[in-house]
Amino acid sequence: MKSKKLNTKIKILVLGGSRGIGKSITQEVKKNFKKVHPFSSKDIDTSNLVSVKNFIKKNKSADVIILNSGGPPNLPFKKIDEKIWYTYFNQLFLGFALILKDLKINNNGYIFYISSSIIKEPPSSLLISSSLRLAFTSLLKSLSKEYSKKNISIINIAPGPFKTGRVKELISNLKEFEKNLPTKKIGDPKEIGKFVNFIIQNKIKYLTGSTVYMDGNTLNSLT
Repeated sequence: MKSKKLNTKIKILVLGGSRGIGKSITQEVKKNFKKVHPFSSKDIDTSNLVSVKNFIKKNKSADVIILNSGGPPNLPFKKIDEKIWYTYFNQLFLGFALILKDLKINNNGYIFYISSSIIKEPPSSLLISSSLRLAFTSLLKSLSKEYSKKNISIINIAPGPFKTGRVKELISNLKEFEKNLPTKKIGDPKEIGKFVNFIIQNKIKYLTGSTVYMDGNTLNSLT
């Protein structure tokens, strides 16, 4: 049986590619593409702008980039001090913005942003995450038409509850939590990986400047 021939031309960078959703994306795209480069927080810490600039020096260009990062802590508004705001502003907004500003995405490429479904229905908790991810989503929408001139697609993937270490940190009783979900089960990160792989492999280009909510019908909003 012949092994599958991998695409050797397309270069894919996966931030946060060693754990959770990022790891699943890495595993799935590797099934079709050879030049897949996952980066952990040790390789690039987007909360540290020196780390971000060093990353850009080493990675001048890519055909596909997945912008992905861990989430901030769940803190009451009154307990979020300036240092915490600055740290996560860098991690979830400015670090990514600098990457897009200085790292070249080749023509016909893709930018995937892994945000969260809470950008549509911000909860009373997770204030840092919802506000900063929504802000970066707005920036991507503003940039999407400019990138479209080079046929570069921007897709914001907004997951609901998925089986990752992050969810385990936030939810104490996962089995009980799942019983109250519309699908009665938490999301499998492989589905996001398969979605990203499908888009790139099949050269889907008309989906751009859009947010795709993979939330298992947990959101109540119609639009």
